[in-house]
Amino acid sequence: MGSWDLLALIVLRLVPGTLALFVFWRLVEGGVNVEAISWTKGLIVGGLGFGLGTALLLYGQKQSNPVTPAVAAAMMPVVGALLEVVFDKKQISHTFVLGLLCAVIGGLIAAGVGLNDYKVNIGFFWCLSAVCLYAWATRETNRRLSKLSSLGQTVITLIGAAIFVSIILSVAAIIFPERRQYGSFDSETIIAIFAFSVLSVSISQPCWIAGARRLGIAIASFHLNAVPFYVMGVLVFLGDEMFDPLKLLGVVLIALGVFLAQKQPAV
Repeated sequence: MGSWDLLALIVLRLVPGTLALFVFWRLVEGGVNVEAISWTKGLIVGGLGFGLGTALLLYGQKQSNPVTPAVAAAMMPVVGALLEVVFDKKQISHTFVLGLLCAVIGGLIAAGVGLNDYKVNIGFFWCLSAVCLYAWATRETNRRLSKLSSLGQTVITLIGAAIFVSIILSVAAIIFPERRQYGSFDSETIIAIFAFSVLSVSISQPCWIAGARRLGIAIASFHLNAVPFYVMGVLVFLGDEMFDPLKLLGVVLIALGVFLAQKQPAV
């Protein structure tokens, strides 16, 4: 799928995955009665948070390098904790702060980021803005659509995100038609879309929303930082990558961070 530009790939990932998830939602939960106001809230939150957030992450990467999104994503636990402190008035303990620090450092190590060679630029702030929007959208999804199941919350917000990025792609195609690249829909591309869109979106996003609903954004984000280690594990199993001890160290620090953050302070 290298012949597709990144903006088109985002649409290609969101639209089929969202449609598949919508069908699954209707089959599993039947004729769910969703109020019009819930649709409005969900579409706005999904469009601004997950849709605009994805677009900003793409723009930030273009303005910097592939390492920048990884650095910004590792800050997700910090953003989640700040949202909970500012909006939910959550009291944080010293052990939580220590756990937060472990999760951030572990996330950077797991992502293979070498900060000694990394320079903060404008792209980082775009990526960080995307992370903030993603965290905000997660919180608003669970707060404003609390009457719906995690599956319903995911479907409505993803529809908003898909509509938003589709509009961006349409506008970009009109203004900058020479910069758009669209590949062919051959058998290899269709298989890739199924894995990249239908399986990925349909499984990961509902799990994320459900996890954040139960654990809170901050703690759920700790686990999100371990994704590079899981990816490495799959690739090692398939024989496409060598085992990296540093990523193991990173996930150990993240696990320690989760333990510390959930440790109840002594009375």
